[in-house]
Amino acid sequence: MSDILVARRYANALHNSAQATGQLEEVDNDVDLIRSSLDASRELVRFFESPIVSRERKARVVQSLFASRVAETTLKFLDLLIQKRRENIFPQMVVAYRLLRDEQLGVVRAAVRSAVPMTDEEEQHIGTALESWTGMKVNLDARSDAGLIGGMIVRIGDTVYDGSVRNKLEHLREQFTSGATRTD
Repeated sequence: MSDILVARRYANALHNSAQATGQLEEVDNDVDLIRSSLDASRELVRFFESPIVSRERKARVVQSLFASRVAETTLKFLDLLIQKRRENIFPQMVVAYRLLRDEQLGVVRAAVRSAVPMTDEEEQHIGTALESWTGMKVNLDARSDAGLIGGMIVRIGDTVYDGSVRNKLEHLREQFTSGATRTD
């Protein structure tokens, strides 16, 4: 079974446990904390992925890092993952959990790449436009990419809207090389 599928199952289990204990909001925050910790430290990810490091040592590290910062439900869940030798899926599990909760809360994530950095006002305008277009609350991740030359690329889920100058130039080049252009 793939790690992504296993991560989804564990994410569902964590969600069900949080719901049963009335700690959904706390666990949501805990998952965000764990994700940011893993994103900030590639060494921490490698530590949990390592088959050489004992489960006892991994459990001690989880206790020292998260015991005072996360809900009891989350801490027990992390310990369970270590006991079941699934600590290597921590990164995939927190992503799967966040996607599950976003879906339940009607939130969609949109990644926007633009040729130049956007102002806060521009980001807000794009976020508002995407919210009215999707009918959902949009969590926007905006980044600049000078390679686009101009314009922007928006990715929502599996759908990509490419309005970059680079893409338009590529289409124009394809038309010229295929002889699809008309000359008047």
